[in-house]
Amino acid sequence: CIKATLQSNHTLRYLNDKRIIPDGYPFNVEEEFQKQINFATKINRNHDPNPDAAGREKVIQTQLQSVRRSELADLQGVDHSVFSEIDALQLPEVLALVGRSHGQGELYVALKSVVMGLFSSVNMIECIQQERDFHAAKVEELDAKLATMKEAAVAVRNQVDMVFQSNKRRCQT
Repeated sequence: CIKATLQSNHTLRYLNDKRIIPDGYPFNVEEEFQKQINFATKINRNHDPNPDAAGREKVIQTQLQSVRRSELADLQGVDHSVFSEIDALQLPEVLALVGRSHGQGELYVALKSVVMGLFSSVNMIECIQQERDFHAAKVEELDAKLATMKEAAVAVRNQVDMVFQSNKRRCQT
């Protein structure tokens, strides 16, 4: 959603055309579509001639604000967290932006939606580290067994060589 918002048209200044509403939507949805279009084109007008600033503002006002994000998601039939698209290392900056732009209430809503994902990624790191340590210990164990087997093979080969040399000497005498 964030990437799509940033890549959308930020130069369009006005649009009022009922033909853009897909068939099968109820009439009140047409009004909601137009309301969202008006909101986006107003941001474009306010940030003309800087489309990058318009894109950033749209992300802040639509994707990082829970009520508007929910309205847009319902309108588009989308049901996933926008925060799942954000790299965990960039999340603190995004959360700070939410707090600065929309206040502590929105920050709380955002934190609620990301906290389990953050914990699961932290736990995943620990889980992978434990698995890596397990396999490293297993490699050490297998290396020790392999070394023992090589030593035994050398000892057997030496005994076979001694027996062969002994038999060879007997045959020569």
